[in-house]
Amino acid sequence: MKHLFKDWVNAKDRIQRCPSLFFFLDYDGTLTPIVSRPELALCPLKVRRLLEKLRDNSRVQLAIISGRSLEDIRNKVGIDGITYVGNHGLDIQNPVGRHEKKLSAWRQKEFGKITQTLRESLGEIQGVLFEDKGSILAVHYRNVARKYFARLQRGLQEVVAKWEGRWKIASGKMVWEIRPNVDFNKGQAVNAILKSFPARGLLPIYFGDDQTDEDAFAVIKGKGITVFVGPGSSPSVAEYYLDDPLQVQEFLKRCLDILQDSK
Repeated sequence: MKHLFKDWVNAKDRIQRCPSLFFFLDYDGTLTPIVSRPELALCPLKVRRLLEKLRDNSRVQLAIISGRSLEDIRNKVGIDGITYVGNHGLDIQNPVGRHEKKLSAWRQKEFGKITQTLRESLGEIQGVLFEDKGSILAVHYRNVARKYFARLQRGLQEVVAKWEGRWKIASGKMVWEIRPNVDFNKGQAVNAILKSFPARGLLPIYFGDDQTDEDAFAVIKGKGITVFVGPGSSPSVAEYYLDDPLQVQEFLKRCLDILQDSK
């Protein structure tokens, strides 16, 4: 991957030439730094102002795409008139409606049993945090001592194995998730959203920092700009990288300058 700002002349030219831009932005680790507890990841006022200015530009479409629940990410960002994607693509809300993949009643009952079992068997481990996202259970272990990692993973695997392939485990940055074993990911969500817009003249731009963003990078690769947020040495199919959320803010500022100059 190249550092985006070291290839800025080329990237700027691509942005200037396209009549329409679609920004897809992950939240945790992309718009905000990774923090010890999910509820502490607040959207900085500067970021919210940049997003509002992008939303108000006639050349721009904007989506926030996250592993958080739809309600959580919408409340964290707090901007009307844009698209929100929650639970890695299970839930999508745009300004005119909502598309939600709901679990059946019996799958929801299974989810409740899995959640209860894990809380009872692993809840005594100091630092573990369970986050019920409606259809996905996130088990955060950032504040757990390393000696307990294997026990946590083994406990998750044992519970999921009881449900005959109907549930699966996915990993992220210091989090494991129990998800329904259905076909969805951020890449499919991005693809579904883009189908609603004419491809000609549209430049999709995707920023993400985690393994869950790789599916979206693959969908956009060759069609737009993909940016991994983190070390450039990380394995990723993204075209570019930026070091941290502060550099993402800088990119958004530069894009607004380009859009302002082109008026």
